[in-house]
Amino acid sequence: MSLLDPASLLVAWERGRAEPALDRALTLLAVDTGRSVQEAAALDVGSRDARLATVLVRIVGSTAWAAVECGSCGERLDVPVDIAAVARFPAHEPGEVFQTRVGDSTVSFRLPTTADLAALPPEDPVAARRSLLDRCIGCTGDELPDLVGQAVEAAMEVVAPGGAVDVAVRCTGCGAETAAVLDVPALLWAEVEAEAAALVEDVHALAAAYGWSEAEVLRLSARRRAAYLELVRG
Repeated sequence: MSLLDPASLLVAWERGRAEPALDRALTLLAVDTGRSVQEAAALDVGSRDARLATVLVRIVGSTAWAAVECGSCGERLDVPVDIAAVARFPAHEPGEVFQTRVGDSTVSFRLPTTADLAALPPEDPVAARRSLLDRCIGCTGDELPDLVGQAVEAAMEVVAPGGAVDVAVRCTGCGAETAAVLDVPALLWAEVEAEAAALVEDVHALAAAYGWSEAEVLRLSARRRAAYLELVRG
């Protein structure tokens, strides 16, 4: 399966429309790779997004456009993103354990997964940060020293740079600088939605003209489908 396959893309689109953003990211990855959603959920966020960026590169090329709202005046800013660079970030196996030094001690940790993000308290950033670190380090009730948390966060950025990519842009209107976290699944979903809408229109037009089923229309190559559509729309 692959999101480049029209039938698979429509499956991902149909499922994703009814899902929240985190679940949708897993659906996109599962459909493209043939993994189960559970297997996709076991990947850390950086590995997930690197794989989804690879899919996006296959669809749009090396550059994607992200929309960022200016933090000062609210203007929508379109920012070019080197999505091919994100696709080259390292990907890790599920559950892989890493270590970092904190003073004279060694701290082991794993990378956060989509399931970890879904479990965080949504309205308290401080509690969410602490909860995420507790889950990834394996703390059980003990107060996590700030020095340990900061060291683990820094180590996470080194081993999984794709886990939190920032996009920075200067507003052409007011001149203010704004930084936002790059949302790779959202960029890919926008492309999936646009392609799905076009495919549904194609199926409708060719089914009405020739009586073909959806499956028969989708089995046509893009070139042959376009040729029939040109005849129909004449």
